[in-house]
Amino acid sequence: MNFPFSAASIKKSMSAHSSIGLIVGALMYVICLTGTLLVFSESWERWQQPEVPEFYSVDGVSADKALDEYLSRVTDIPESIYVVLPTEQLPRIHVADRDHSWWTDADGNIDSPTEDGIAHFLEQLHVHLHMPSSLGLIVVSIVGAMLVSLIISGLVGHPGIIKQAFQLRLGGRSRIEQTDIHNRLSVWGLPFHIMIALTGAFYGLVGFLVLLAASALYDGDRNALFDDVYGKDPVIKELVQKPNINQVLINLAELEPEAEPIYAVVQNFGNETQFIELAAVLPGRFTYSEIYRFYSDGRYMNTQGLASGHSGRQFLYSLYRVHFGWFGGWGVRWLYFALGCMLTVISVTGINIWLCKRAKADYLDRTWSAIVWGVPLALVGSAVAFLMFSTALSLAFFSTLLAAIAIANGVKISLLRLRSYLILVLALSLIALVFVHCFVFSFLGSLAASWAVNASLLLAALGLLVYRFVRNAADRSG
Repeated sequence: MNFPFSAASIKKSMSAHSSIGLIVGALMYVICLTGTLLVFSESWERWQQPEVPEFYSVDGVSADKALDEYLSRVTDIPESIYVVLPTEQLPRIHVADRDHSWWTDADGNIDSPTEDGIAHFLEQLHVHLHMPSSLGLIVVSIVGAMLVSLIISGLVGHPGIIKQAFQLRLGGRSRIEQTDIHNRLSVWGLPFHIMIALTGAFYGLVGFLVLLAASALYDGDRNALFDDVYGKDPVIKELVQKPNINQVLINLAELEPEAEPIYAVVQNFGNETQFIELAAVLPGRFTYSEIYRFYSDGRYMNTQGLASGHSGRQFLYSLYRVHFGWFGGWGVRWLYFALGCMLTVISVTGINIWLCKRAKADYLDRTWSAIVWGVPLALVGSAVAFLMFSTALSLAFFSTLLAAIAIANGVKISLLRLRSYLILVLALSLIALVFVHCFVFSFLGSLAASWAVNASLLLAALGLLVYRFVRNAADRSG
């Protein structure tokens, strides 16, 4: 059968097809990389504002003071006001609503506004890819679903992949090396990869699933669906009185001594239906928290049943912590970071294998190399721009990334030298970021978290320089 297409049109179509494949690979890489960095989200928050007072515990009097300070500054009071309490990972207190947010000192006095810096930027890039919210969620969920299918098809298509779990041929042909790295890491982190892919796809599709379930089971009433899944809000009617968070914390300590409070929220502020919710982590539970409800004067009302309700509710309220590794302390965080790095490398080597199968290197190879090393370089550029100028991180990120892609396709050097230079620039930029941070904050030595992050950045730079040296030596010998 003859198709009415010229050779030129077929060539253009295949080029467009390849470009689309590269874009999908780039999206998966960005999602995996930012998700890995978000494991230490609180550390980034502490690093970007190291001058904020820190403390690991606070009494209810300070929480009430923080609320009073907030009320003295905001004229248009919203229905919900949050007082976020210190935790091991983020030992700070802040008071906030949807539009305002301030850090406070240990006594509850307003200290400084919170800033949407690198931590918030990473979250938005990971969850929405900086697209409009709904579109971004859909795209991310599609990528998650594709990752699930890639994992399953990879296992089915390579029946010997488990038996070859320790076969790693490095330093030889590029395609063999990339294939072995890809397959070995895929096997070693298989349960983690499947969990991340499934939970990521679920979060992206949850809006669509809610719409379907509400239409099929609740006559389109999404609020009724949420009430069944997460529990209804209490129906109360009392005299309006000042919220007493201090008494709430005292009563929770008596009711559930092992519970670790993470935030209090005053709901329906200023009217007769006002009440206080206190979120607390329960030891040994995967659920993000249990929500304890109290009357404004601190009397206990009930719980939302997130950690003690039906199994479906507990499962859904556990997915967030399980997806990001925000449970079990620092050991779990480092394990998730290591496994996230593995998944990021797998996403890169998968595209590398495809590129190695092609007859010759062209703009796709150069663009991909610029994306692999340019995305972390753009993140570093965004952090520098934030620290020095408090400018829009998205502008700095996309400008740096597009510049890297343009330069990679414009310079007249080999692909190997291009990769080598990109790695060098990334390593030097990490070192520069540490010096910028120390300069901006006058080598702030009172916050160990800042030095831990800066030390990690320097170690990453050193690792890149060592990797560059080893790769260059291998390329010369090959």
